[in-house]
Amino acid sequence: MYISHKYKLIFLRTPKTASSSLSEFFIKNIPDPDAIYTPVEDSNISATLSQDIINKYKVHFKYYHFTLQDLVENRIITPMAAIEYKSIAVVRDPVDRQKSFYYFYKRWKNQHVTPSIEEYNSWTPKGSFIGEPNSGILQSNILKYNNEMHGEYWLYENINNELNKLMHDLHIEVTHMLPQHKTDFRKNRNNEIVFDDKAMNNILKYFGPDVTLYNELAEETYV
Repeated sequence: MYISHKYKLIFLRTPKTASSSLSEFFIKNIPDPDAIYTPVEDSNISATLSQDIINKYKVHFKYYHFTLQDLVENRIITPMAAIEYKSIAVVRDPVDRQKSFYYFYKRWKNQHVTPSIEEYNSWTPKGSFIGEPNSGILQSNILKYNNEMHGEYWLYENINNELNKLMHDLHIEVTHMLPQHKTDFRKNRNNEIVFDDKAMNNILKYFGPDVTLYNELAEETYV
């Protein structure tokens, strides 16, 4: 999460959508000493978010992935800011995102066991990964406030173009390039697990709104 009242900008961190990298980009490039943001452990960047909020939601680090609704309910922003500020989140192909989650968790769970679709399915009986509630967060809910979407989604594959346009519109010179965090756990993408019907049906069942959102945005972006 990154909030700049100076620039009326809100960036919300959807899990497994380059959110750590984008947070660091905004923190280092936007000249706002009063910005509010969550930590970026990869670069030892500490939070400016209230410690009370961090303590309240420290279980599973929920505060990293607040929705627009969460920000208002916790009085981090006002209802007016939720509606009037430029809010941004990234949407990623739900299938690729699930694979990213799998290989990310694989670093700590059964890392010496060869990856398999059977293991993936056993870890995701209801879509999200067992014991990892953040993996069940719907991308399509991140920008909702009072059940209405406020803001814009960026396509994961188009992040660099969107960043260039945003910084140009804000008249801010980019002095720090977008870092590449958490990219070392999927080194051989040509030899990854292939999702079977069970996995694909679960994605459609539990992440159907994300599939729709991603497909619609991809169609708009590449037309």
